[in-house]
Formats: sequence, C-alpha cells, structure tokens
Amino acid sequence: MGQKSVEPGKARGHGARPQSATAYGQHPVRRTIVTLAVALGVCVLIVGLGELGILHYPEQPKQEPVASSKAKPDTLDNDGAGEKDNSAAATPAIKDGSSSADGSSSGQAAASPIVSDKLEDMFEEGQVHSIRVIGDSITAGYGCDGYGTVSDTDVTVYSGQEGAYKETATTVGCWTNDFRAYALQHGVTDFVNAGVSGFRMQYLAEDPSSWLGDGADVIVVMLGTNDASRRTEAEFSADAEIGLAAAAAKCKLLIVVSPPNNARTDATNNFSMQRVDQVLTSLCKLKHYVHASFLNTLALYTADYNSDQCHPTSEGSHKLWAAFREQLAL
Repeated sequence: MGQKSVEPGKARGHGARPQSATAYGQHPVRRTIVTLAVALGVCVLIVGLGELGILHYPEQPKQEPVASSKAKPDTLDNDGAGEKDNSAAATPAIKDGSSSADGSSSGQAAASPIVSDKLEDMFEEGQVHSIRVIGDSITAGYGCDGYGTVSDTDVTVYSGQEGAYKETATTVGCWTNDFRAYALQHGVTDFVNAGVSGFRMQYLAEDPSSWLGDGADVIVVMLGTNDASRRTEAEFSADAEIGLAAAAAKCKLLIVVSPPNNARTDATNNFSMQRVDQVLTSLCKLKHYVHASFLNTLALYTADYNSDQCHPTSEGSHKLWAAFREQLAL
C-alpha cells in the first residue's frame, strides 16, 4: 500500500548517472597521452625562451683535473738531502771544507736563521788568520767520540788561578773541530779550541788574560751551562758583561753563542738555559756583539745527547756546527 507500481519487465532505477558525464579517470590511456602532451609543450616553451635569452642557464663550474698519484717527484739536490728549491730565496748550499766527521745534517731541527755575515765577509777578504774558541766541556768535546785522547797540539789554553789546561785533541768528533777543519781551509793558520770542562763565564770575568791569551782575529765565546748551576742569574749577567767586554777588546770580531738546552742529571740548575739565552741576547744587542744561539738546536732524550742530558754526543755536536754555519752564513 502507498507504493508506486512498476511496470512489469522493468527494473527500478538506482540513481544512475547520465552517459554523457563519463569521468576522465575512467580512461587511463587518454589521461597519459594528455599529460605527456602538456609536458612536451612546457619543455618546448622553456627551450624556446632560453634560445631567445629570456631565461638564463647558470654555467656549471669547470672541474679541475685530478693530479695523478704517480706524478714525477721533484729533482733532488746532489746530496739527496731533500727537494730541490728553485725559489730565489733558497738557502745557499753549505760550502766545502767540513771535516771528515762533519755531520752537517741537522736532522729534524729547523733551519737556523742567518744572524750575521760578518765572519763570512772577513773570510772572503782574507782577514781571518787566527781564531780562539772559549768554552766549557761542550766546546772541549766531553762525551764525544775520541774525548780523552792526549792533546796532539800541546797548546796550553788556560793557565791561571784555576790551574793549567791543554787543548783538546784535534781528532775529537765535536763541533769545534769541525769549525777548525773549515777555518784551516779558509786561510786560518792559528786555531785554538780553548774549551775547558767545568769552566764558566765567571772565570772569564775574573781572570780574562789567563784564558784569552794574546787574543785572535776572531774570538768565539760559548759559556753559561755551568754558570746556570753554580751562579745566580744576576751574577751570570754581571760576569757576562765583564767577560765579554774583555774578549771583545782582544779581537776584530767577537761572536757570542748561547749554549744548547739541557735537562742535566749531574747538577741542578738555578736558572734555565732559556734565561741564559735571554741574558746573552740582550747583552749582545746592547753591545753590538754578533750573537748565535744553540738553545733549540738539539732534541733532549734523543741521540743528540749523552745519558746526562747535558753533553752532546758527536752526532749532536756536529749539529751544533751545522747551526753555527747556517747562522753565520758560512
């Protein structure tokens, strides 16, 4: 009752959509074709605008060629010591004249700066005929190969209130004998190694004539190692001023050298070797003495030193000579 009758043979409608409203998604092939056509049109448009200069394409950075790991190494110097330096400021090669024991390679130590070329100029002008080196056991070669050999020069290097001492044998493998070998090949006829074990700046100040003798064209003084363990810093400073002035009065050129650093086990330092270097640096600047420094030439706890960490081995002592040559442009 109350229901609308349906004609026999016809099904009741369920809200079917008109055939003309068929959805786009019902035809995937057609959808794909349309999408591709649109994309192609956009690409053609972009290319066209680019050709007209309306669009700008950023340039890609040019990739640098990668260096081959098998590149040919730089040419070595004749001595094979390292890479050849073609710069205008290259350090000049060490000149000939080293002793046969000259270990002029400084190992890992940095190259020493040139502090003066006065000695080099004097050698070139033939003004150096005599050299006297004033020092302690490091200058004498204590702990180096051959030390203790009877002197082969029979030269008395000190005679005074501390006693009388002969020159170290010329065969000892130490920096002073390397210097001797060089000097004798450059016009020097009188070279004296006046290094005496245990001596200090105090002795040069108190009795200079006993150690300086008649003087020399060039006097080299390296003292301070024993002063650091036997004197105060103030006493060393005063001794240095007096002693070095006495040495300067007996030569054409005075060269003052700061001793190498140490961690000595045979004595206790009252002040450091760094302070020794600073005192000598300041004094030499004030008095216009040539000053070289061995403070950082050697490496502690290596083959540069004997077990006392104070006296260089022959290997270390030859490095002192190499540093001396570099700093004085020899």
